[in-house]
Amino acid sequence: MMLLELIITIFVKVSIITYKWLHDNLIAYLLNLAKGFELVIIVIAVISFLLFNLFLTMIHLRKLPKYYVIEIVDAYGNKTAVEGLRLIFATYDVAESYARFYQDIYKDQYKFRVTGLKE
Repeated sequence: MMLLELIITIFVKVSIITYKWLHDNLIAYLLNLAKGFELVIIVIAVISFLLFNLFLTMIHLRKLPKYYVIEIVDAYGNKTAVEGLRLIFATYDVAESYARFYQDIYKDQYKFRVTGLKE
């Protein structure tokens, strides 16, 4: 029993000495080195975040249609064309705005729907 206590005591003391030596001579210097590079780490993280967002935006933009067209459907459900109306647009918001404007003008006579063209 006495031998076991002696071995455990020696093991604990060696562990404590090893921990203190590692902390004083290795970990403290590594932490000081990391503190010196914290701004660099933050800048690298921000730049990588912005590049990732740019990559996702470019993928999303490739999937968007090049043009938006207003389709006109009459009261019977047939596609039709009304002369004098602008039907092709570069952005969805403008096409949707024109579709609402045309809907206000023609009320129940026609229905207007915006669709995208990849061509």
